[in-house]
Amino acid sequence: MSEKDGLLELFYRLVEVQAPSGFEEPMMKAFINEIKPFVDEVHGTPRGNVIATQNGSDSKAPKVALVAHLDQIGFIVFNVDALGFIRFRKIGGSVTRAIQGQHLQILTEEGPVVGVVGLKPGHITTPAEANTIPQIEEMYIDIGALSRDEAEAMGVRNGVPITYATSTVNLANGLVASPSVDDRAGCAAIIHIAKTFSKRRPKATVYYIGSVEEEIGLRGAATCIYDLDVDMAVAVDTFPAGYQPDVNMRDLYYEVGKGAGLHVGEQGDRVRIQSQQVHRWLRKTAEAHNIPHQVGIMRGGTDSMEMMQTRSGVPAATIGIPRRYSHSPVEVFADSDLENLVKIVTIAIKELSPGFTTKRV
Repeated sequence: MSEKDGLLELFYRLVEVQAPSGFEEPMMKAFINEIKPFVDEVHGTPRGNVIATQNGSDSKAPKVALVAHLDQIGFIVFNVDALGFIRFRKIGGSVTRAIQGQHLQILTEEGPVVGVVGLKPGHITTPAEANTIPQIEEMYIDIGALSRDEAEAMGVRNGVPITYATSTVNLANGLVASPSVDDRAGCAAIIHIAKTFSKRRPKATVYYIGSVEEEIGLRGAATCIYDLDVDMAVAVDTFPAGYQPDVNMRDLYYEVGKGAGLHVGEQGDRVRIQSQQVHRWLRKTAEAHNIPHQVGIMRGGTDSMEMMQTRSGVPAATIGIPRRYSHSPVEVFADSDLENLVKIVTIAIKELSPGFTTKRV
């Protein structure tokens, strides 16, 4: 089985699951259903993380955790007004300027209710308004309801989660545009790796973990490996890419289609360094096998930084795929980058032996 077999199809299935941060249950169930045939045991934790265990063939070999987050950015119903329009707020870091005019789905207990984000008619929009991006507090969703009572009868109430209702589109040159690439791509990758190793087990024991609430502060990662005796962890995620007309290369130098990203560190208000032992393990694998990859500092943060603070500290690093239009409903990635990510991680784990160590000294 190659790294490509069924990988993109798995991504397509997972991206149809709606699970914004704090409301991950549908994705928890999907993750369990997809990975269960390939592992020895799988369970959910009280925090909401899903942990699947695949025992290795050598008990002395290192134990590795592969972690992808189950949640996605989204929104939440803040208020329903007297006319039946829905005021809403963000869950996670959705790009404000991408929201107006979009189709959204309100995930009621009775099922999804589709609506559109309204906007003031251009005929009466002032020049100042035309050049201003409304804040989320000014936006509203039109579901066709004529009153608050009608909206509530449809299941739309305060506190109900919302996601984009955008479709996945295949572009030229193996590119894919989709909502929730972050991090359905990572989830697809680690499930696919589990499938590969189910045919022939590596020496290492591998834990495949779906973490929760990454988009609202890496909260699931704080506990996802706490009870596991792992030697190292790898966050499998996505990250912002450049190489588009309105992005300066000095700000975002990663490029879609040039390989998976192996991060030395992550930049927020300052650069936070990841485990260089884990990073080198992945990078040397990519170099030795001539697998396309990119090395640098990523913008943002991933679960690896939180896992490094677990208990006495777990060596962790991140591998991910670059995506354009980050945290929008049309994130764009290259299927070849996802395939190469899977290839790097699969070979790196396959080649692990009992003598491998992540100790710094």
